[in-house]
Amino acid sequence: MPTRRRRFSPAEREQLLAAYRRSGQTQREFASRNGLSLSCLVVWLRKFGRTQTEGVPPPFLSLPGGLPGLAASRATYTIGFPNGHRLEVARGFEGKELEELCQILQRL
Repeated sequence: MPTRRRRFSPAEREQLLAAYRRSGQTQREFASRNGLSLSCLVVWLRKFGRTQTEGVPPPFLSLPGGLPGLAASRATYTIGFPNGHRLEVARGFEGKELEELCQILQRL
């Protein structure tokens, strides 16, 4: 008689994926200890393996005292974002405006 496959809800799947990420175990060890087939875990990681925080922009990083020496120099800063956008900041740029632009670019 064939073994009946267990169906996991999306919430159970997310809990198991989070537990796997924290476990430090190999995929084979984790699957075996948690009642999953190795192939199921591999497919889940491929399809749903992104952490819930991926895709969520990181919080804006504020530099104490603003950009170092920006007003006194001819420096240009380039800020790269995970979504591929880049922002070049020239001398004399207002810190608050820079923060707002960065937040906009993170949401795009």
